[in-house]
Amino acid sequence: MNTDRKTTASADLAYLREMAEAGAKAPLLGGRFMAWWGGLASLTFLTHWAIVAGILPLGWGVLLPMWIGFMVVGSLGQFLLVRTVRRKPGAGSMGNRVQGAVWPSVGAALMAYFFGVLAGVYVGGLPAVFFNSMLAVGFAGYGMGWMVDALISRQRMLLIPAIMSFAATFACAALMMTVETYLVASAGMFLGTFLPGLWVMTREPKDLV
Repeated sequence: MNTDRKTTASADLAYLREMAEAGAKAPLLGGRFMAWWGGLASLTFLTHWAIVAGILPLGWGVLLPMWIGFMVVGSLGQFLLVRTVRRKPGAGSMGNRVQGAVWPSVGAALMAYFFGVLAGVYVGGLPAVFFNSMLAVGFAGYGMGWMVDALISRQRMLLIPAIMSFAATFACAALMMTVETYLVASAGMFLGTFLPGLWVMTREPKDLV
């Protein structure tokens, strides 16, 4: 009788361990968010560059409304995309919980920095060129986010967008006083966030029936 109980207990523990390992290896579900924000930011950066370079004769006065619109549209898309993840298996895994905490924190930090610079420019006499510092700061945050994703999911491929984001941090900081920094940022978001986001999406499990 005791032998049967021990056998049953061992089987239960083995099953729980198997389930825990499966949860730890569950695919990340944040690819759609990366693709959404990466694509939207890449397009907005490109438009910003075209305006300040004089290619689009819209005037610099449209830049602030454009970026506020970017945040509004991006947040609305984020809200809608969150609803599409709920039926995905593995949403409660450790990797997805960490991802769900890290990336919103990165976004909140960047938004706080943006409004801080905005207040400094319009109230504190900060030079408007400080808006350009958002690019390097943003890529630094994205690089850390991708690095966490790579480590928590044990997917070495995700180290590539992390390294690309850190490289974009360097490039945007070095070119901060030039209009080309926005062109670099557009390329960095497309190659380092939009495309990797699509790749992560291809590895997602199918919806539950």
